[in-house]
Amino acid sequence: MRLRLFWLAIAALYVAPVTAGLYGAGWLAVAGFAVLFALFNLAMERIPPQPLLALASLAVVAGLAIVLVSAGWGLRALTGFATTLPAWPWLALGLGATALARLVWPPRLTREMGALIDDATEQLETMAEELGRLDSEVPSTTLDDEAADRMNAALDALPPDAGPEPVAAVVLPLTDQASPGALFDAALARARNTPCPRDHAALHWAAVNDDAIDLCTGHRQLALAWAQFVEADDHPALDRFAGATIRIIHDDPHAWRDMPESGEIIRVALAIEPANPALGEELAGLGKAMIALERSADV
Repeated sequence: MRLRLFWLAIAALYVAPVTAGLYGAGWLAVAGFAVLFALFNLAMERIPPQPLLALASLAVVAGLAIVLVSAGWGLRALTGFATTLPAWPWLALGLGATALARLVWPPRLTREMGALIDDATEQLETMAEELGRLDSEVPSTTLDDEAADRMNAALDALPPDAGPEPVAAVVLPLTDQASPGALFDAALARARNTPCPRDHAALHWAAVNDDAIDLCTGHRQLALAWAQFVEADDHPALDRFAGATIRIIHDDPHAWRDMPESGEIIRVALAIEPANPALGEELAGLGKAMIALERSADV
């Protein structure tokens, strides 16, 4: 309500000189409204204390008085309005509007509201800084991190020589809770740190589950898993991996691009064959399948 009355007073203050001009007030009315506008600025404490700025403020209100009274003169000429009244009723209206504005919205209220706004702004800035500090101090935990932590805890509970079946029961349910890339990275890190059957089985399932295969677009996840199994000389892991990847590269038109090159597979097959002929033969079949796919891609 207070704000509405203030804007009503401002509207009356601007309408008064226009109406005075419309009713034929002369240049004395211009001077009167210039004084009235200066009085309004004085009452609302809007005149700067610096002399030059104060003079500029008075010049602005004098120009405003001329413009508004002239607008009334223009309306009088355009409409043919012939009624003439003295200027004092309109000056009285402006004076009353000034008094109303001062009453409902005193400068003290403006200062208090400004102080409240400044205090609120300062508090918000302080809160934002505090929240930023807390965010920087507390490490962020993502769903991927939580899923990787659950996988690590469950795998640690299994013996190092655990077979692929109990490991699959740990890893595969997590594929619905974490991104395939994050799960694979966590499994690869474990396999590199502790190259045992349990962690190689976890890397196998993280590399060949359906969600991971959907991302086979050149990220080389299958090649990284292969390299880990070869480096650790884990024949059972290579056997499982070869069987799974032969099916994968025949079924998926893009997955083979994540595999090691055919020459690398053939080299490993030849190195393993004297000690493990069955595995060497299986790896050789995988290498031949890769050769066919590489040739078809070059055509």
